[in-house]
Amino acid sequence: MEFEQLMRTDNEETGMIKVCIALAPETVEAVLGEFYEVVGAHKGAGADASWGEIDEAAMKTMTAESYKELRRDFVVNMASGEAMKALGIVPELTPRVHVLEYPDPDKTYYFDLSVIERPRVSLSSYDPVEIETEDLVLSDELIDGRIASLLECHAEYAIGEAHPIVLGDCVRIDVATMLNGKTVPRLTGKGMILELADGSMPDTFVEKLLGMGVGETKTFDYGVRRDRAISDSDVDMYTATVTVVAQLTKHVPLLTDEWVDANIEKASTVEEFRAGVAEMLGSEIAHANRDTHARLANIELAKRIEGKIPDELFQASRDGLMRRLEKELSEKGQSIDDYYEENGMNEEELSVQMLIKSGENLRQGFALEALFDGRGMALSDDDLAYACREVFGNGACSVEDLKASGKYPVVERSAKRMVALNWLADTSLVKSGC
Repeated sequence: MEFEQLMRTDNEETGMIKVCIALAPETVEAVLGEFYEVVGAHKGAGADASWGEIDEAAMKTMTAESYKELRRDFVVNMASGEAMKALGIVPELTPRVHVLEYPDPDKTYYFDLSVIERPRVSLSSYDPVEIETEDLVLSDELIDGRIASLLECHAEYAIGEAHPIVLGDCVRIDVATMLNGKTVPRLTGKGMILELADGSMPDTFVEKLLGMGVGETKTFDYGVRRDRAISDSDVDMYTATVTVVAQLTKHVPLLTDEWVDANIEKASTVEEFRAGVAEMLGSEIAHANRDTHARLANIELAKRIEGKIPDELFQASRDGLMRRLEKELSEKGQSIDDYYEENGMNEEELSVQMLIKSGENLRQGFALEALFDGRGMALSDDDLAYACREVFGNGACSVEDLKASGKYPVVERSAKRMVALNWLADTSLVKSGC
C-alpha cells in the first residue's frame, strides 16, 4: 500500500507512538474497491454491480450511518495494519484511531493512530536464577494425615440422644445467615452438619449454639474479624437464624484390610492402600515443589528486566483482571458489591490490589519472553499445540490453522512464556530457607 504521508512520532516518556497517515485518492479508491468486492459477494450482487447498487443492497439490512461507519472502518483498519507494518511497529494494545471524516475516493484521506508498542525489554542476565525455599518432603505424618482425611470422608452419622449442646458435639442444623441485609450463600443451608470442635465456624458463632436443644430456633448476631482488620472492633457483623434439627453421633471407620477391600478400588489391604496414598502424595508434592520453584524463579527473573513498560499497559492489564473477576462473580450469581462485602474491602482497595497484581503479571510475562529470545530458545509443534489448547481450548492447533485464523501470535507468545518458565524451573538454584 502506498501512502501520501506516513509519519511516526515517539513519546519516550509515555511510550505512546503517534502515527499520521494520509492516503492518496487512488489508494482510497483501491481499498474501497476491495470493500465493495467483499460486501457485494456477501449480498449476492453480481460481478458487474456498481458501488451504488451494492450500497443500496447493504442498506436494506442496516442504517445508512452504520453502513458508512462499516465502510470507513474497513479502510482505516486495512491502512492501519499496513502502516504499522511499514513502520515496524508491533502494537501491544489495540491502537486508538482519531478520524474526523469518511473516506472519499476523490480526495486525500487523513487519520491518526495512537499506538502502544510492545515493550523492548531485556534482562541484565540470562543465567539461571537462585531462589530460597523449603521444599515439601513426603513423610509418614503426611501420609497418616491424608489417610485420616480419607477415612473422615467415609464417616457415618446416626441420630444421637438429645441434650443441650456442648463443645465437642456433632449436630445437624438449618441456618440462614445475613450480612448487611443480604443472604450469605456459603453460610446458609438446610441439614448442615456441624462439629463444634473442628474450627469450621468462628468461635463467636459456636458460643451462641451452646445450651441449645433439638427443635430450638435462635436468631443472633456474631462478629468475625476482617482479614485486614486494624483493631479488635474491625469486624463484619453477621445475623444468623439457627434451628437445631438433631444431635448426631459420628462413626469414622477403622482402617482394616476388610474395610480397604470393600471401599478402595485399587487396593485390598492396608499396606497396598498406604502405598497408593504415598505414591499419590509424592506426585502432588513433586508438582507443588516445581510450581513453587517456577513461581519464585519468575519473580527473581522479573527483577532483571531492563527497559520501560508503558503505564497504559498496567492500566489495561488491571482492567482485564477486573473484567475477569466480574465475569467469574456473574457466573456465581454475585455482584462486585457482594465481593467487596465478602472480602471486607472497598473499590479503591480492590483497584490498588489489581494494579499491583497486573504489574507483577506484566513484568513476569515480559521477562519470560526476553529470556526465551535472549537464550535463543525454540518452539516445537507440541509446544504450540499445548499452548493453543491452554488459550483457546480444543480445536484446530496446527501452525497453518493458527495463522489462517489470526491466532498464531497469541499462541506463539503463550508458548514462548511456557517454554521459558519450564527452563527457569528446571535450572533454578534452590537454596534452603532454613
